[in-house]
Order: sequence, then C-alpha cells, then structure tokens
Amino acid sequence: MSGANDHVSGAQTSALPEADLSRLLLENLATGVFGVDVDGRFTFLNRAATRLFGFTSPESVLGRDSHLLTNHGDEEGVRYSVMDCPIHRVMVTGRALEVGSDTFRRIDGSPFFARYYAAPLFDRNGDVQGAVVAIEDITESLLQERTLTQYKAVFDASRDAIVLHDRRAIIDCNPAAVQLFAAPSPQDLIGLHPGACSPEFQPDGQPSRETAEAFAEQALAGGSVAYEWICKGLNGRTFSSEVLLSRVDLPEGPFLQAVIRDITERQRAERALRRSQAELAAAQELAHLGNWLWDLGADRIVWSDEVFRIFGLEPGTLQPDYEDFLHRVHPEDRERVAQAIASALKGSAEYDIEYRILQPDGSLRTVHERARVTRDADGRAQRMRGTVQDITERRQLEDQLRYQRDLVETVLDGLPAIFFLLDAERRTVRWNRNFEAVTGSEGAAIKSRQVIEFVDSIDRQRVDGAFALAFAEGPAEIEAGLRAQDGRIIPYFFTCNRVQLEGGTFLAGFGVDISERKRLEKELARQASHDHLTGLYNRWKFEEVLELEIERARRYGTQFSVVMFDIDHFKRVNDEFGHDVGDLVLKRLGEVVGQQIRRTDILARWGGEEFMLLLSETALDHALQLAEATRRRVGEARFPGPDRLTISLGVTEYRPGETVPTMLKRVDGALYQAKQGGRNRAVAA
Repeated sequence: MSGANDHVSGAQTSALPEADLSRLLLENLATGVFGVDVDGRFTFLNRAATRLFGFTSPESVLGRDSHLLTNHGDEEGVRYSVMDCPIHRVMVTGRALEVGSDTFRRIDGSPFFARYYAAPLFDRNGDVQGAVVAIEDITESLLQERTLTQYKAVFDASRDAIVLHDRRAIIDCNPAAVQLFAAPSPQDLIGLHPGACSPEFQPDGQPSRETAEAFAEQALAGGSVAYEWICKGLNGRTFSSEVLLSRVDLPEGPFLQAVIRDITERQRAERALRRSQAELAAAQELAHLGNWLWDLGADRIVWSDEVFRIFGLEPGTLQPDYEDFLHRVHPEDRERVAQAIASALKGSAEYDIEYRILQPDGSLRTVHERARVTRDADGRAQRMRGTVQDITERRQLEDQLRYQRDLVETVLDGLPAIFFLLDAERRTVRWNRNFEAVTGSEGAAIKSRQVIEFVDSIDRQRVDGAFALAFAEGPAEIEAGLRAQDGRIIPYFFTCNRVQLEGGTFLAGFGVDISERKRLEKELARQASHDHLTGLYNRWKFEEVLELEIERARRYGTQFSVVMFDIDHFKRVNDEFGHDVGDLVLKRLGEVVGQQIRRTDILARWGGEEFMLLLSETALDHALQLAEATRRRVGEARFPGPDRLTISLGVTEYRPGETVPTMLKRVDGALYQAKQGGRNRAVAA
C-alpha cells in the first residue's frame, strides 16, 4: 500500500501547473481558437487559428484589428461592418453566439466558409473585456454536401439502373433500378443481398455470388470494373446486362455502385446484324463481279447472271446486244462509254471506266467496268471480254467521307477559335484559317514552325509544359499570350488533348481569345474598389489603403494625416434641387478636390456626402493648411443647382501604435466639432 501511495504522490508532483496544462491543451486543439479585446484586436491565437488564417505566427498579428485581417463577411461573402459583425455583437450584448456560419478570408485573400462559436469574456467586475472565438473551416464539408445533392439528382434522374451496396446488402437504388428489377418499391430492393438480383449460375457455369465477389474485389482495388452479366428481377425474369461496378468512398467507408443497363434488345439486334453480315458476305463472295463476253464475229453478247442483277434484270430474261447495253447507260455518260469501247476496238485493246446505269425501276447505279480485246493473227478484233462491278455503295461512301471531310474542314475554318494539330515532335500538321488570320502566317510558314514559336516568350515554358502533360496524361488547359501579326500579345485560353489518329498520337489544341473576359475582370476589380458615382476610391478601398499606410508608418516611422469632410447643409440641396442634382454636386466636389490634392494623396468617397483624404508624409500642421486650402477652393468653385456651397473638415495625424478604428473615430470627432462650431471650417484633433 505504501508503494501505491508513493506512486500517486510522485504523479501529483510531476503534473503540469494548471495554466501550463490549459495552454498546452489550447495549442494542440485541432479547432482554431482566438481571442479579441473590446476594440476587436487579437489578444491570442492558437496554432490551428494561425494556420487557418495563413498568419506567419500569432505574434505577427497580436494587437492588430481582427476584423480587417479576417475580412469577415456573411454567407454571400458581403463584408460586415464592425457594428454588424456577430463577434462584435457578442461583446456588445454580453451573450454568447452558439453557432455561426459565415465567410472569412485568409491573409492572402483566399476565402473559406467557417462555422464558429463566440463567447464574451468578463473581468472581475462583470464587464465585458473581450471575446473568445472557436472556428472551424467547413469549406470541404459544404462542397461535399453540394456534390452529394448534385449526385442525388443525377442518381434519381438516370435512365440506367443504379444500385448502391456494401457487398452484404443493397442500401440504395434509383427509380430506374426499381423498374428494371420489377420491384414494387425501392424498399423491396433495399436490404436484399446483391446476389438476390442474379440467377444461381452465370451462362459459363460459374456461381453468380462467387463471381460477383471477385468483381467487387477488383472494383474496390482498382476503382471500377465493367462486365456483362445475367441479372434476375424480383418477378423471376432474367436478362442480359452491362454492369459498371465502381468504388464509392463515403464517410462511412467504401461502398460499391453498380450502374446496370439491360442489353437484351441490343444483343438480339447484334445477332441479327451478324447473321445479315454473314449472308451478305456470302452473297458478295459468290456475286462480287459480273462478267460478260462480246463475240464480235457473231455479234453476240453473253452476260453472266450477276450482270443481269447489276442491271436490275432477272437473269436470262433477254438477249443483250450493244444497243440495248448503251440504252441502259445514263445519257450523260453514254458518249464517254461508247468512245472508250470504240478506242479499245481500234487499237488500245482495253479500257477501265466508271459510269452510271439506269435500272428498269429508275434506280441509278454506278458501276466499274474493265474490258480487253483479243485479236486474230491479222490484228482484227475477235472478242471483247470484261467484268462489271456495282460500286454504288462504295461511291456513296466515298462521297459521304468526302462530304464529312469537307464538313470538318468547313467547321474548323469557321470556328472563332484557333485550332492546331501537333504530331509527336510538336510539329504543326493541321491548323484552321483563324490561326492564319491571327498569326499572319500561312502554309509553309506555319508547317515549318512549332506552335510554341507563336506564343509570347514569357509563356512558352508553361505552354510547353501543358503540351507535354497533354501528350502524357490527357486533357490540359492553360492561359497564355499569342503574338498577333501586328505585334500585339492577345490573351488566349488553350485547351489541348491527346488524340489517336491513323499514323500515331497527336495533340489537338483549341485557343479562345479571352481579351474581353480579361477586360471585364479588370473592370470588375475596378468597380469593387471605386465608387460608382464619383469614380473615386470607395470606403472599403480607403480602409485597405489606410491599413497599409499605418503598417508603413509603424515599420519606417513615417508621418501621415487623414482629413474627413462633408458638404454643409447637403440635405437642402437634395430637397430643393432633387437627388439628380445632388449626385452632380457630389461628382463636381470630387473633381474640385481631386484637382487640389497631390499625386501621392488618396481621395475617397466615404459615404453619402462624406469624403476622406489620406495625406502621406504630412504632419498635422501641414495637413491643416491643406485642409484650409481645400475649403477655400471648394468655396470659390461653382456647382450645379446651388452654385455655391461650403464644406466642413476634420483633420488628424497618425499617432504611433494606434489602429484604424481609433484614428477614424478621432477624425470623425474633429469633423463633428467643425459642424458644431458653425460649419465651413477645418478643425484638427
């Protein structure tokens, strides 16, 4: 017993202090945890929170504005103001937020969805001194939920039967599976062993369950396996099917998804087609060519049965002669055939010709005929022997192939995109007219060069890598600049894929001009940071610039000042002249002040009739002078509607160590004093 007590005592003396234990537990939590003070400044972060927001270390952000650094917004991504922020409300109300689901942004600007919990922290007097927040990244789970919803929609709408099972029992099936297996309802399939949907044996004599287990092992190991299978419905009907068995990894573990298609009718059609093809092959072997003989001395022509059939006649129904033969040749080809025969009889001895014939029912056929003349010792023609072959289908196929080739050529040349085909050595073997139009090259100038030579030099290595990836693995996509014939670099989006054609492996590439998309992206970025009425920076952009200026001042010890101003009695302008004139006044004020400030200063519309000025490298006294100069310039300017107006200004200077909210609060107070002091004046704070 004494030994046991000694052991307990030793364990107690070696335990960590409570504070260290709490800190150790906090740092090793998988959930992000951070604290903020009443001004929203970070007071602590554990490792998980630091990683989640992409901070280099907790120390790099302690004491800084958490609201600005996390860019907290609602589920639609619209950023909260400080007063609307749910975490801020926790500190205002003193009531915990049990669960919230919003968007945040990492320090590099990338967004993520998060679920978070926030609770107020109280001091000994019961006053709120801050908040503690637990946060989890739920982006992946949201994507999984959306993917599952999409999969379920496809699952239910699929015309193929889909069955999900775990090798022991069917756990889900779609409506097509219920119909295919003649089940009264899904519940009649769910819970059955998968083997219940097959006969005891397959046609090769193998037991269905053992063979199905082998396919299941292949699918689990390799991802998927396809095979033909005999299935059995609940009504006892057996039928042939194609099965694609795939592994599906769900949170509960790996499952098997079977996509089943009834191929009974297809197999029946294939058997009929094979019989027909066999019969056709036999007929073609027996009657591939018709032959004929023309005895010139007796002026007698003999046709084989096959020739009669080619001409649409029953064998032996007439005694053919030369005139009757020419009558059956298409009128447009008749003279050409007669000349070929006459030439052979006169001296050429043989001919090889294609022409069209008219059958008695009016059908038009194309035939290929060869003939040779034999002569006696004096050189007189005695006989002419020949063969005739019906090549109508072959000629139609050639015409169809020619049409399809011409159609492909027309489509490729009509594409607004550029197209190119590369061989295994990356040489250009095919391209469309748009490629020529954009690059200003054609013919040998393209064929003798590689496509990569037309790409902007700074993008060539990336494009070459994309080509290599496409040749090795399959589809690849990349954005790169293409040098046009006038020297411009045009942004293009390229998609390329490996294709197998007769003669080897090739790469087919398409490029779409994305100049307009790039322009729109640039315009959207501008609209996100600029006020739509005045064209000045908006409030969000000004806060971002102000945060950067504070950081620069902290790092390099520089000075700067901020001026907040608004129009005196602006409501009267809207009431007397209307909001349209009020908008013109705001635009005019932005122009007047914009002409007054320096190139290094930042002018923004703060909201309504309020504006902000950031004066870099400017101390308070100089900032006050600039504010007075601005006030006088505005007072001298003319405006639509009221003609003259005045502004009131608040001025403040950055104080080392302060935050954006503190500085904004002080300059807002200075503007308030200017208003209270009679307006049309500048007040420093």
